[in-house]
Amino acid sequence: MSQMDVKAVISITLAVFLSLLLATGCGASQGTATDTEELPADGETVAQEETPQEKAEPAYATGPVTALQPIKTLYVESGPKSVELMPGGDRIFVNDLYAHKNFIFDAATYEVLKIIPLPDEPVETDFSPDGRYAWVSLYNSSKVVIVDTEAGTITGEVPTGSIPKEIAVSPDGKWVYVANWNSNTVTVIDAEARARVKEISMYGTPRGMVFSPQGDKVYVCVMGGNTLAEVDVAAGHVVARQIYCGENPRHAVLSSDGNTIYVSNNIPGTITVVNRAAGTVAYTIKVGNKARTIAITPDGAYLFVCNYDDSTVGCVDIAARKQIFTYPTPDPIGMTVDAKGERLFVSNYAPPQVSVFEIVR
Repeated sequence: MSQMDVKAVISITLAVFLSLLLATGCGASQGTATDTEELPADGETVAQEETPQEKAEPAYATGPVTALQPIKTLYVESGPKSVELMPGGDRIFVNDLYAHKNFIFDAATYEVLKIIPLPDEPVETDFSPDGRYAWVSLYNSSKVVIVDTEAGTITGEVPTGSIPKEIAVSPDGKWVYVANWNSNTVTVIDAEARARVKEISMYGTPRGMVFSPQGDKVYVCVMGGNTLAEVDVAAGHVVARQIYCGENPRHAVLSSDGNTIYVSNNIPGTITVVNRAAGTVAYTIKVGNKARTIAITPDGAYLFVCNYDDSTVGCVDIAARKQIFTYPTPDPIGMTVDAKGERLFVSNYAPPQVSVFEIVR
């Protein structure tokens, strides 16, 4: 082949190759364009369209609490000592002390679902994790009874120390702790066996109790003293240390992260804020007279307290470290907040009722 023929072949080959490049879009901006898209001019970039990300809404109410608004009054017979929301939040459980009864209300309609007769005065309650069974302390009987909340009947009982009051069930449902007011002991019960396994001696009258989130520790308010007795569950239910928490501690609740314990101090009318790991007091908040039961909102921002002698419910702004307002309600003794932080339930000794409030934000 002559030199001229070779040049002709090369020229034709180059022309075909360039045609193919133009046809396939080679040399255009990276990415694939559809038939209807316009290719950008040289030097321009294609803006990537961002998919809007929806912010996950919290499962509970947030924002400043400004007031309590009465919604409903639930009537019982005589001296409701405590009120609890059962696991799942669909039922309200009331210990009607002097009537010797448990009342169960529908949390949505407020209708009475069950009235359960008891052999003695019920004081406090905690529940199996599924809510089927309620462990109820009986004031004068030195025992707790196990109430089947579906059947509305007593299905068992376990002996305790003298005058049992506060009850705490471990997060896994394995252990039941009972604070005995008169014998200065805490009874440890194996929930599955329904049997007492130990009595833990306290140096003074025990009252409020709370488990750690992992269930490895229990914190007992020594109301006859000034400490939280930290009980090591795994080590055989022994007192590991005493944590100072202010005089006459009555009730304790835990922050949602488990790092902070809030303690109501009955006689001085204060809330002591305790760093759980360090075992030290972070600060103290003044509330009303005879601070009894307390309840924390799910967002961890507010604490409610029964100011028993003032006949008020106090609202504490935790960040501000102060009680920001009170609401009058007769002889408040027990309380709980719903899982969404929208309602507060308060048991009143006299008249015998449970007051339901909207938490206004």
